[in-house]
Formats: sequence, C-alpha cells, structure tokens
Amino acid sequence: MNSSVKIIGFDLDQTLYPKSPEIDEAIQEYIYTRISAQHGCSIDESRKMFYLHYPASSGSKTLELLGVPNARDVVQEALERADIARFLQPSPQIVQLLNDIRTKYGSVSLLTGSDRPIAEKKLRALHIPLELFDLTLFGTPSKSTGEAYVEWLNYFKQKNKELQPNQFLYIGDRYSSDVEAPQKLGIQTWLVNNPPGKYPGIQTYSDLLSIRADLL
Repeated sequence: MNSSVKIIGFDLDQTLYPKSPEIDEAIQEYIYTRISAQHGCSIDESRKMFYLHYPASSGSKTLELLGVPNARDVVQEALERADIARFLQPSPQIVQLLNDIRTKYGSVSLLTGSDRPIAEKKLRALHIPLELFDLTLFGTPSKSTGEAYVEWLNYFKQKNKELQPNQFLYIGDRYSSDVEAPQKLGIQTWLVNNPPGKYPGIQTYSDLLSIRADLL
C-alpha cells in the first residue's frame, strides 16, 4: 500500500460480510427469476436450466448461455438486491476494525450498488451503524461506470484540494466493479474475501479482518 493513503472506502456486499452457501442460494434465487422471465418458464424449470451450465461456467457466463441480456449487470443486481439480510451475522471484530480505521484516518466511506433501503437493512443486520460512515453512496451513481468513484474523489477534494487519487484506497470483493473502475481514476484498490493470488498485481486478502495489519 502507498503509505500516503488518506481516504479509505468500502464496498458493502460480500465485503463487510463473508460469503456463505445460504447467501449464494438467495442470490441464485434472484437470478432464477430473471431466467424465468426471459424464457416464460417456472422457477423450478429456470433452476434446472441454470444448473445445466453452473458451476462449470460462471454465473454471468451461464446467463449469457441462457440468452439473458446484460448478464454481468444481472449478476451484480442479484448481489445487491437479493433478500440476504436474514442470513447476515454481526461481527464485533469488523465493527471494531471500521471504528479503528475511522479513528486513524479521520473518516470511512461506504460506496455500494445496493439501494439505500436494502443497504440499511443489511447494515442493521450486521450491527454496523450508518453513522459510522462519513460519506455513503447508494445505488446510483454507479460504481461500474466509475461515476460513484468520481463523486467520492470530488467530495473529499472539496475539503482538501491537495488530495490526489492515489491517496484514496477502495476495498471490495469484486474485480469488475471494485478494481477496474477505480483504478482507471488512479485510486488504489484491495480485494477481500478472495483467495490471495487470484488476481496477480492486486493486493488480495482471504477475509476482511486480515487488512488490519496493513492499515493499522
């Protein structure tokens, strides 16, 4: 990490909580409804169609093979909109980590593709106070297009015109939306809840708590 990092932001989905089979199934249930709508079939039939290809193919590739338009966007939408709050377990260690980062760096930001009501429901389930974050960006502007990251940069540069993009660090779990877009703007990026080494050149951690040693 560049030691000059001043501003730290986090993704929400599968970043502030770990993945689990129950969460994966809830996300896939959302995807089944999109397949069902595309083919005019039942949810059970859409599930069978999905598993003709998955997990040999990724979720987005499976949707492409089944003729669902904008497959990558549908998968991201499922991650953000599926009703998973009931499966989330609070972690006092993660809440403490966020508080410690805020104490050291002066602020913590949240940038998520989830709409505000859905994000707030997840945060309540995780026992993470919304007030912990000094800036929250929900749903739109989009992270995938980079608009959310531009707004994040501008918000803090209005407070300190000397800040540069490489003094921002964004921590997420998904390469396409949490690495590619911010890196184009010069923002540093880390991935969590991924196997280290999965993405060469990207600092990657198997779980969120592992970042403590490098940030605090």
